[in-house]
Amino acid sequence: MEGPEGMECACAEQGGRLYLGLTRGMCRECRTTCEARYVADEGGVWLERRCPTHGVGRALVAETLPWYLDAMRQPGAARPPEHPRPRTTACPGSCGPCAFHGQRCQLPVFSITNACDLRCPICFTYNRPDQRWFMSAADFTRHLDYVLAATGGVDLVNLTGGEPTTHPDLLALLALARRPGIGRVTVNSNGLRLAREPDLCRALADLGVYVILSLDTLDPATSVRMHGRDITTEKRRALDNLARAGVSTTLLMVLAADVNEGELGAVVDLAMTTDTVRSLTIQTMTYTGQGGGAFTPRRHIPVEGVERRLEEATAGRLARAAFVPLPTAHPLCYGVAYLLVDGDGGLCSFTDLLGRPALAAHLADGYLLHPTAALESELRDAIDRLWSEGRGPALLAALKDLLRRLYPTGETLTVHERQRRAERAVKTVYVHAHMDEDTWEAGRAMRCPDQVPVDAERLVGACNYNLFYRQSDSRFWVAP
Repeated sequence: MEGPEGMECACAEQGGRLYLGLTRGMCRECRTTCEARYVADEGGVWLERRCPTHGVGRALVAETLPWYLDAMRQPGAARPPEHPRPRTTACPGSCGPCAFHGQRCQLPVFSITNACDLRCPICFTYNRPDQRWFMSAADFTRHLDYVLAATGGVDLVNLTGGEPTTHPDLLALLALARRPGIGRVTVNSNGLRLAREPDLCRALADLGVYVILSLDTLDPATSVRMHGRDITTEKRRALDNLARAGVSTTLLMVLAADVNEGELGAVVDLAMTTDTVRSLTIQTMTYTGQGGGAFTPRRHIPVEGVERRLEEATAGRLARAAFVPLPTAHPLCYGVAYLLVDGDGGLCSFTDLLGRPALAAHLADGYLLHPTAALESELRDAIDRLWSEGRGPALLAALKDLLRRLYPTGETLTVHERQRRAERAVKTVYVHAHMDEDTWEAGRAMRCPDQVPVDAERLVGACNYNLFYRQSDSRFWVAP
């Protein structure tokens, strides 16, 4: 059996507990790394850590042992970084990435400001309210140059903060990111400025920028609990403004146990029925940072738990079987489902069209599915199979239309051009579990593809950056 870090391990069973492997974790109290192990019992699979000073703590990482074992056995797509830094100490002390890091950067995340117009109780990062900082165009260009030299090109880049729309030169930075080697440019937003300024939405559309709109709740009381005040009207208005401008949008929902779980179905419906929404990301609540470190109840929902809840919230329309672990990441960090939308509003998963192994293979070269020539052949085979099975005409028509979009006669398209054409007929759902002090584990950190460029000389895994590095950066953190 494969252990959590891809190594053969011997499992020992004692007293109804199955010990799966030894690793390194993190103590919440003193924030140092310590011995940890994966353990399964009747309650699920747990990461247990033992700090010599503060004792034992644990966090749920999978609801069932069968799901965990299946996820760990799925084929990964290791693409080690081409230019690693020398390893000087144990993880996470020499990120850059170090020579032990198992994945090149697939999603570079640029923090372009520490300013934010909200102070959310769920915020999992650190921002300084007393000293505003905005990344300059020259500094941004320098970091872009470094990322492209280190990676050779990426499917997308992401601009975040703070709240990026507070940056006075946001549009100029976004324009600088539109360059060869970058498939698409995305920017996170809480939506407050987008709700006030339709012209900004139109400018984003003109640049071809994708917006990742935070949408955790549609309920005013829950908004107060998660964001500090009711901003549900602004969220709706921002989504309407983006849709009218034709901005491709991702809805990003932070899922907090016993807080907004009941809204999953409504958010999925909104994503599936809004034409300009290309994808939905469910990000599990991460109990760290300025707000999240104190947020209660502290009950972790693993990737498996989100997939189960999605199936239940949609009455099986979005089934657990639609998801595969993202091959370029650790299986406890990412699950992804690709869904073909037919003319009757039906959803057909790519695991149904292609099978899990084939879907995983097409996800092995980046953050997004890569529509290569091999995919064309597999989709044509799927048409024949679906027809022989007597599947509905709407699904067959949607699949034929997708093929025409992706592989037009007489045209040669790049992978990134095909990705853009496909998204009008395909919805993507990501489940993303960031790590916090309870769930940080060295094996997951070493496979992180989401990386933050630092000083245009290092790429630091996003969770390592948030937990260990951002607090040493005076632009974002000051001792209380």
